[in-house]
This record gives sequence, C-alpha cells and structure tokens, in this order.
Amino acid sequence: MLFKMMMDASSQEEKPVVRGFLKHLIFGFSVGVAVGTIMLMCLLLSLKNMDLGMPWIWALAMILQCGPIGGLIGIGVFVSRITNRDEDDEDDQGGPGGNAAEETAEQIVVRPAGQGAGALMPSNA
Repeated sequence: MLFKMMMDASSQEEKPVVRGFLKHLIFGFSVGVAVGTIMLMCLLLSLKNMDLGMPWIWALAMILQCGPIGGLIGIGVFVSRITNRDEDDEDDQGGPGGNAAEETAEQIVVRPAGQGAGALMPSNA
C-alpha cells in the first residue's frame, strides 16, 4: 500500500526513479533475509552437537534482522548509481543563472608592519 502511494504521488518524470528505488529496496531486503538465513544455518551447523531448545520465533527474528540492513544497502547502491558526480552541472557554474559563487579576482592589500591607526600604547605602570 505504501509503495502504491509513492508511485501515485510521483510525477511522470519521477516514476522511473521511484520504481528503481522500490526495486532496489525490495531486492536488498530479500538479499538481507537470504544472508540472515545463511548465517543462521552456519550457526546451527556449528552447534549441531548441542541440544538447542531454540524457539522458532527466535530463529525467525535472527533471520529477519538482516533484512532492513540489506534494504538500506540496496538503496545506497541505487543512489550511488543515479548520482553522477563526474559531469559539471549547469547549476554549479558561476555567472547569471548558476548557484555557485562568482569568482572574484580582488587584489589583496598588504599593509606595512608599522603602527596602524588606533594602536594601543604601552602603559608606564
């Protein structure tokens, strides 16, 4: 339901981005659950000679805790794929219409090492 609301609220230009975002989120969550399952199986195989009275809810919680982390990793992969930092965007150029600060070629004035106006005089105390 939440995913449908996200797709309905996006404009035509945003739909491919939202679709890719949701696809990577679900794929990452699935991979996270698969990794959690593999980790649980490795744990149980390493403790196979022990008498474990483990409840199923504990095993399920151990598997599912890797899902959200996998989803975040999937979103990070998607965001890094859609972000292209090598190209200069026209908004990053100076001048009229750009957001970057204009380059100024002001000359730096260096004053001589004498006493300037308003310098404090040493006291005679």
